[in-house]
Amino acid sequence: MKILCGALAVLSALVAVPGTARAAAPAGERSAPIRYAAASDCAKDPYNAEWCGPWWYRTTDGRRHPLNGVARWTEAVAVSGDGRRLAYIRAKDARLVIRDLDGRTRVSRAKAWPSTTELDVTRVTMSYDGSLVAVDCCWAGFTDHPARVYDAATGALLGRVPGVSVHDDALSFSGDGDQILVRTDDDKSGTLSVHDLDGGRTASVVPPRLIGDNAATAALNADGHTVAVYVTGRKPRIALYDLETGLVTATFPVPASGQKVERDPADDRITEVDMDVRLDWTGDSTLRMVRKVGFKLVRVKVYGIDVATGSVRLERAYAIAGTTEEAVSGL
Repeated sequence: MKILCGALAVLSALVAVPGTARAAAPAGERSAPIRYAAASDCAKDPYNAEWCGPWWYRTTDGRRHPLNGVARWTEAVAVSGDGRRLAYIRAKDARLVIRDLDGRTRVSRAKAWPSTTELDVTRVTMSYDGSLVAVDCCWAGFTDHPARVYDAATGALLGRVPGVSVHDDALSFSGDGDQILVRTDDDKSGTLSVHDLDGGRTASVVPPRLIGDNAATAALNADGHTVAVYVTGRKPRIALYDLETGLVTATFPVPASGQKVERDPADDRITEVDMDVRLDWTGDSTLRMVRKVGFKLVRVKVYGIDVATGSVRLERAYAIAGTTEEAVSGL
């Protein structure tokens, strides 16, 4: 769904830097997609993790590849849902680097985040197809800088989205890559807002608690008004919400994660311990759910979901051991 906004897009060139990255595969060899990027854990304590060495990534053929020069903090790396591209904050100068499977990179001329004191709480987010990258930061009320949205292929800075913080809010891209969905935790149930790629807000609603409490996983359909969320709990569900009518239009069960369930006293809601979920629309009526659970030994399960019928199918499952951070594509 295309929504046009009169505000001018802010353009900022990224410079292609030939030869700055070694090709991911020899010339003429087809490179396998990225399954996940990770940082190793050296702590022997089963209850704590200790960062060890640089980031690296593993492709679907099982090969491990180095990813040197990446900043050492949580969420400094993002992998596209199709595993064809990754993006990260470079440690030496805090610039955004967008890397393709063939090793080609684009490096931003300026820092991805202007404040050096806030870099360790900066988050990189990528769209399912790897065409868009967002960089945001910090706690609510502690930053004056809006989230920045980049076109990963052309290098243009498409826009800035105000009022997004890493620890309190969530940002994702619509299924067709035309819009940005933001969940801000500024009232009891939170607010869902839709923005054009230049950052202009086109819609804003306060959803019911079923949606607002679980909107950290929210994914916007290409139709521009259907939102899917993962409803956490002992019996987890997918819920669909219509931004235009304000109604929950469907709920259906998904397999339980097996994780411990407890109540978060701060937010007064049920959570699943050591669990992370990513939802992506892969078609008009199809979702992909990537669920990552555990600590020290991380188990990943990828489900294909048909929202028209409510059918849920396990597509793949694997484990990641010996890591302290993981950015998973879902392949």
